[in-house]
Amino acid sequence: MQNFDKINLSNISFSYPMIENASTFSIGPIDLTVNRNEILFITGGNGSGKSTFLKLLTGLYYPASGNIQINGTVIEPYNYSAYRNMFSIIYSDYHLFDRLYGLGHIDEIQVNRLLEKMQLDSQTSFEKGKFTKLDLSTGQRKRMALIIAILEDKPIIIFDEWAAEQDPLFRKIFYHEILKEIKEKNKTIIAVTHDDKYFDVADRVLKMDYGKFTKFEL
Repeated sequence: MQNFDKINLSNISFSYPMIENASTFSIGPIDLTVNRNEILFITGGNGSGKSTFLKLLTGLYYPASGNIQINGTVIEPYNYSAYRNMFSIIYSDYHLFDRLYGLGHIDEIQVNRLLEKMQLDSQTSFEKGKFTKLDLSTGQRKRMALIIAILEDKPIIIFDEWAAEQDPLFRKIFYHEILKEIKEKNKTIIAVTHDDKYFDVADRVLKMDYGKFTKFEL
């Protein structure tokens, strides 16, 4: 699965369980192809279903109908774990650890170079297998999460409104430099974003409204 060409979502839908006869939120049906080595931006208002869609795409939620295929192979319960392992995800609600759990050999020089690139080297460093400081601002913590995602080296990186807490200068660096460098490593990037100033960076921009993708026009 790590060497996929396309992920196809066919007639995917999902509904949250109804609670005490209250109305429930649903998304779909959705038909979408995600290509290897593309930058895909997703935009839309609050409550439109973007985060729910990401959880479906990454295998955290099971679809109520439809299926997900990789290169024509349907994702079933037995291979969902391998499918989920394709993604590095930075959600808005994430947690940082001072150690890089789950990674094999860690090159301290590489980690500290990434800290410098993310303009965090004056705030923390990576020594003896751990970060020396995690008492960082929200924007800085998201940069740290991005370092970890890069080190995980998965074929797909997902950003859920990652740039929202970045200052204007680093936001420009993120869109014009970092995303380009990630794509050059044959990665796929999916980013939920409202930064229309940078929509030209993407290969495609999709808009979600009421749980469905609609035609997007700049």
